[in-house]
Amino acid sequence: MSIRRKTIEELLDLEGELIQARTDEQGGALYQLVSVYEALFNKISADPESEYTTSLPNIKKKLINYLVKYGTYMKTEYRKDDNGAISALKLALSIEKDIPIAHYRLGFLRYKEKNYTKTMNHFQHALRFQEKGINKEYKMNDQQVYNTHLYLANSALFIAKETQDSLKGLKLNVNMENLPNYETSPLYDLISQNELYIANNAYTIVTPDGKRLCIKEECEELSEPANTIILDLINNESVVSFNGGKEVRLSKNHVEMLRLFLMESNKDNPLTKNHFYDLFSRTGDNGEILSNTYTRNITRLRYKLAEAGLEKMVIENKAGSRETAYFYNQQFPYLIMHRSDEAFLLSE
Repeated sequence: MSIRRKTIEELLDLEGELIQARTDEQGGALYQLVSVYEALFNKISADPESEYTTSLPNIKKKLINYLVKYGTYMKTEYRKDDNGAISALKLALSIEKDIPIAHYRLGFLRYKEKNYTKTMNHFQHALRFQEKGINKEYKMNDQQVYNTHLYLANSALFIAKETQDSLKGLKLNVNMENLPNYETSPLYDLISQNELYIANNAYTIVTPDGKRLCIKEECEELSEPANTIILDLINNESVVSFNGGKEVRLSKNHVEMLRLFLMESNKDNPLTKNHFYDLFSRTGDNGEILSNTYTRNITRLRYKLAEAGLEKMVIENKAGSRETAYFYNQQFPYLIMHRSDEAFLLSE
């Protein structure tokens, strides 16, 4: 039976199964889970007298959360997909229009397509809703706000250039003697300057010594240092590797976990399940993350690292801690590469 034909009770039962399947990294679980929340939202919204009406705000919140934070991974949690992201973000905005980061990402995707009219529309909305501060959970970071202004300026300049080029090509029986003689070179110069800034600052390299901005080619051509954990997030697939060995794909959640362990943990500062609250939707009746959800994800992440060539365990359990806690033992340095405007789910 298709998800749309299931009853609300059946959908709620399926929700629990799919959350567990997602924890176990079963293919397609994320897409099905989002479909369940969409079906629940539509069914409950259509029946104001439903006994489940009081649960509608929570279902809406879950649906938007998955669409915005995981939309680009809707087809597979191991590979980014622009078309999937566009569909997910558009659905999120049809439910709630004032989501700054959703407009930002759609604007960026439309800019890649050179659809400058839609680009301007989304970036203008992103700035307006950012200023209102309604959806603080989905606000843009400083780099994204700055980029929004650059993308807006370039989109307007591209439209002006295209309009001017079209005007020159018109063959109409009109008096064009008094038409202003606009110069095109300033437009080209401004576009080039903005594009150059975006390109030169588009990617970030993070090591234990700090961060620096760079172009994509520098990341791609970077000589991988020996005995260093490499977390490469610049392409459609996120991979971890070690000593030039096998590149192992990571899901979005495991990328977030590994990044936080590398950058924020040590023996004196271990991470508990509460540090990853935003990642794990399977909670107990009291709203807390189930401990076995955390430990199972640690086990899977350790397996991925071992598959990449890290034979020694680098994420250790903190002995004597009051609650289950793990930390990165700093045995090897790390190198993380990602887009500068990428929004991570967990703060650093």
